[in-house]
Amino acid sequence: MLKLVKMKQNEYDVIKGKLISDYAKEKVRVGHWQEDEAIELSKETLEKILKDGVDTSNHYLMSAYEDEEKKIGFIWFNIFNKSVFINALCIYDEFKGNDYEIKVVEALEEKSYDYGAKKINLHSFGYNEGAIAAYRKMGYEITDVYMNKKI
Repeated sequence: MLKLVKMKQNEYDVIKGKLISDYAKEKVRVGHWQEDEAIELSKETLEKILKDGVDTSNHYLMSAYEDEEKKIGFIWFNIFNKSVFINALCIYDEFKGNDYEIKVVEALEEKSYDYGAKKINLHSFGYNEGAIAAYRKMGYEITDVYMNKKI
């Protein structure tokens, strides 16, 4: 059974670089940032949002465990106005392809009741068609579509 456990600060210190790097790559890929500035902008963004690390108010960083010993990834979400927003979801490479992304979101759906949440929001970059399809199968609806064209 998949379990979400509050992340400790030292665990966050380990994954912080991955959060910064992944977000920078995504923003470059969709054309929002230039490659030479992306890491710095990503770092600034993360430090502004998670200024107190795992103790940042209304933000939750959870490690995902398949069993008591097998850490398969993590999820970061925040809560505002009885809504959960998934900021980041990461399944470690060695566990990809086992529907863990879906299992983590399902575990968060169950946990969201503890926070009094009435809905869950998330964002997926448009090119990530696999994730979008999986979320749609889970009952998530597309609420916004952003488009751009390089000229």
